[in-house]
Amino acid sequence: MRCLNGHLNNLEGKLVLEAGSGAGRFTEILLSSGAIVHSFDFSNAVEANRDNNGLNDNLTLVQADIRKIPFQREHYDCVICLGVLQHTPNPEQSIGYLYQMVRPGGYLVIDHYLFTWRNILPPPIGGAGGVYRTIMLTLPARARLNTIRKVVDFWFPIHWKFKDSLTAQRILRRLSPVHFYYPHLGLGSEQMYYEWALLDTHDGTTDFYKHHRSIAKIESHLERLGASEISVWKGGNGVEAFCRRPK
Repeated sequence: MRCLNGHLNNLEGKLVLEAGSGAGRFTEILLSSGAIVHSFDFSNAVEANRDNNGLNDNLTLVQADIRKIPFQREHYDCVICLGVLQHTPNPEQSIGYLYQMVRPGGYLVIDHYLFTWRNILPPPIGGAGGVYRTIMLTLPARARLNTIRKVVDFWFPIHWKFKDSLTAQRILRRLSPVHFYYPHLGLGSEQMYYEWALLDTHDGTTDFYKHHRSIAKIESHLERLGASEISVWKGGNGVEAFCRRPK
């Protein structure tokens, strides 16, 4: 996990708070590093995480809101939150709640969607995802998955046909909302790329909150919180950040 800034190998026996576990793909990595993990998620994805990782004695897993974290403050060697903050009502406030959980000398690891005009503006400057998202959010929640599946079933074969053409993919991003990851994930089959595309296209077009922040804005907020050893860079979902809470 690049965002841990080289500290993944130093988590043996450390107490880690994971905010927004989802189905547990990062939970598994943290546990395999030897960490003692307290993990929570706002959604019922915690049930999938329980099925995937719940037998590990080093895992405590609950369903909770990032604004009301049910664990002890200033207690954790590492607090990590990936793929979550941009979907909360107020990302800066959410970062503050997470920072409160870090013990003096511990560190906070977060990421966030990056602000660029390409991410904000509609086609032809920006991508098609925002247009589709606006439409999807007008539909009843129960209808969204089937609608997204039909959209992906239409566009994915076109993405796949031109998977080796960078020019074609750039054009398709202006027309299609599909999150197409070939060849970056190194998956073994077309079906696996389809499943990732369906999952992330659904997530990217049905999220109620979708905030974007610049590197400078994330850095300045961490400074206001009083963090030290602040490092913010472009990567992952957009912006990744690492900082310590001073002793």
